[in-house]
Amino acid sequence: MIFIGSLGMHAQADLGKGFKKDKKSIKTLQQAEYFFEEQGYLQALPYYRSLDSLYGTNSYLIYKIGICLLYKSDETDKALEYLLIVKSKNSKAANIDLYLAHAYHLNGRYDEALASLDIYDKLKNNPPEKVSESAILRQYCINAKDLVSKPVAAKITNIGNPINTAASEYVPVVSTDDSVMLFTYRGERSIGGLQSYPGVSDSSGIYFEDVFFTARTDSGWLVPEPMDSTINGNGHDACIGISNDGQTLLIYKDGTGGGDIYVSTMQGFYWSEPRPLQGDINSLAWEGSATFSADMHTIYFASERIGGYGGRDIWMATFQSDSTWGNVKNLGPKINTRFNEDAPFLHPNGVTFLFSSEGHNSMGGYDIFRTNLTPIDSSYSEPSDPINIGYPINTPGDDKYFVLATDGKHGYYSSGKSGGMGQQDIYVVDADFDLNNVNVMLFDGAITFNDKPVSANVIIKDGAQKLRTIDLQSKSVSGDYSVTLPLEHKYFVTYSLEGCESQTLIIDSIQSEQMVSKTVDIKFYSKLFRDSARTSDSLIKARQLKADSIRTIHPTPEISYQDYATSLKQFGNTKVPGLYYRVQIAAYTIPKNYNSAHLSKFGKIDKIILDDKITRFTLGKFETLNEAETYRQEIIIAGQTDAFVTAEKEGKRYLIKDLFNLHFFQN
Repeated sequence: MIFIGSLGMHAQADLGKGFKKDKKSIKTLQQAEYFFEEQGYLQALPYYRSLDSLYGTNSYLIYKIGICLLYKSDETDKALEYLLIVKSKNSKAANIDLYLAHAYHLNGRYDEALASLDIYDKLKNNPPEKVSESAILRQYCINAKDLVSKPVAAKITNIGNPINTAASEYVPVVSTDDSVMLFTYRGERSIGGLQSYPGVSDSSGIYFEDVFFTARTDSGWLVPEPMDSTINGNGHDACIGISNDGQTLLIYKDGTGGGDIYVSTMQGFYWSEPRPLQGDINSLAWEGSATFSADMHTIYFASERIGGYGGRDIWMATFQSDSTWGNVKNLGPKINTRFNEDAPFLHPNGVTFLFSSEGHNSMGGYDIFRTNLTPIDSSYSEPSDPINIGYPINTPGDDKYFVLATDGKHGYYSSGKSGGMGQQDIYVVDADFDLNNVNVMLFDGAITFNDKPVSANVIIKDGAQKLRTIDLQSKSVSGDYSVTLPLEHKYFVTYSLEGCESQTLIIDSIQSEQMVSKTVDIKFYSKLFRDSARTSDSLIKARQLKADSIRTIHPTPEISYQDYATSLKQFGNTKVPGLYYRVQIAAYTIPKNYNSAHLSKFGKIDKIILDDKITRFTLGKFETLNEAETYRQEIIIAGQTDAFVTAEKEGKRYLIKDLFNLHFFQN
C-alpha cells in the first residue's frame, strides 16, 4: 500500500492562471481531491485527467495524476513519466523520490528504484510511516532482483478474448475436469452499473463485482455470461471456490463485517440461493477467499479477524457433526506474516497448497507461494516452508488467485501486469509444477435415462473405509459428473435413479506419477423404453433378413462372455425364470476352519457341498445380478474382500461366465 502524506507544494488548490474564475474546473478539482483523500485513486483519476487539457502544465495536477496512475496497473509506465516531470520541475515535492521509487519498481527498473530510495532515505524528518514504507519497498526490489536473475521455466499467456476485456476479470475458479470456469468481473456489464452504494446509481461511483461463467469447447472458451440474480445482486458478489465434484460454490458477498463467505449448491438446472456458511468461519471481520479440501471436510480461508499475525491471515476450519464449520485455527507463522496473506488454493491431491502473500520474499505486492501440507491429525495440517513460485509468473504488482489444474501441468491466475487488456486479467501458466506423484484420478462420465441426460445419484465408497463416502449428483442438463479421487484405493461406485435398479461398479486406482483419468458412462432405461427398443430392433432385423433372403443367411452371433463388469452393464437387471444369484464368501475342504464372525450381521450362511467335496459358504438369494453385486459390495466392506457372485438353477451351481456359454441371457 502506498501511503499519501502532506504534499508540501505551493498553491496546492490553484492550477494556475484563470483557474479561480473557472467554477466548473474548481468543482471538478474538489471532486477529485475528495476521492484522493479517501484513497479512491482510480475514482479520482478521471477528474484530474479532465483538467489536463486546460491545466496540464501545472505541477500539482501532474503530481496528482502520477500518484493515481501508480494504482492503475495497465498504465504504470505513464505514472513514471508524470512523476519524472514533477521531479524535474520541483525536486523537493513531498515524497517525490519515494513515489518515483514505486514507479521504477512497478516498471521493473529495480536499480533506479533503489537509487531513488537512497536519495529519499537521506532526507531529514521523513514521517515514520514513510520510513517503514521505504524499507519495505527496498526489500521488494532486492527480492525482485534475485528472482529475476533466476527465472522459472513457464509459458504465460493472457487468456484473451472472450474472457478478458478492458474491464477487470480475476479470481478464476475452474472445475476439476478443466471444462468450466467461473470468475469475478467488474465493468460495464456489472449489475447496477456505476454505484455509490449497492442499488444507488452514481456516475462517479464504482462498478461492483459480479460472478461470470464460461465453458470450454473444441474451438475455445465461450463468451462469458453473468450468473442470474440468484447469485448476482447490486453488491459485491464473487465466486471464490468450487467443490471437488463441481456441485458446491463458495461465494463472497458483502456482509456485516465487510464481507462474508456464502455457499450455493447445484439443484437441477440452477444454483441455489447463497446462504452464509454456518458456524464459526464468518465473523465481524472480513472473510473473503476460500478453498475446499477434496473431501469437503476442511475449508481454508482468508480473514482479518483478531488473533492473527498480520492484517489478513489464512485460517482453516473443519466440518462438524452438527453440519456447521468449527475448530477454526490459524495456519501459523510459516504461512502468515506481519503482512497480508490471501487467496488460498488446495490442489485435489490434498498436499499442494498455494496462496498469495505480501510478505516472505515477495517481489512486490502480492506474490504467489506454494507449500506442502502434511496432515497432523483430523483437524490440522503442518505446512512446509513456502517458496515463491518465481518470475515471470510473479511480478512487481499484485499476482493472486492461483488455481492449479488437476494434472499439475498448468494453472490460472489473475494479474495486473503490464500489457494486459484491462486493470486485472486472467492468465494461463504452462509449466511443470513438480507435484511428484499427482496421486489423483479424475473420475468422470455421463448418466442418461432413456438415452437423455438425467440427474442421478452417484455414491462412491472406499473399500478400506479409510476415506469418507462421496455422495454427488450428475448434472441434469448434461448428465455429466466428475470428481477427483486419491489413487491406491478400491472404490465401489453405485449409480441410482428413482424407479430404476441401481448399478454398481468396482474401480481400482493404481499409484501413478501422472494423473489418471477414467470415464464411465451409465445408461438407465425404463422397461417400456427397453421393450420398445427391442421391438424396433426385431423389426429392423426382420426386414434385413427379408431383404437378404436371396443370399445365404448367417446365424445371429451368440453373446460371448467378456468380463464381470460387462455382464453387470449388459444384463445386471435381467431376470431368468428359476435362476438365482448368491454371493460366495468362502470354500473349505474342512468347513470348521472357516471363521465367519465378521459377517454375523448378514444373518444365516448357507453351505453347499458339491461333487468335489468342498464346502462352499454363500449369503443371500437374488433374482438379478445387480442385486447380488450390491450385496457383495457390502460384504467386501465388512472384510470379506474375495467374495464373488455365483448363480444356481434347479439346484445346480453356475459361474457367471457359464450363463453366457449356456445361452441363459438369450431370448
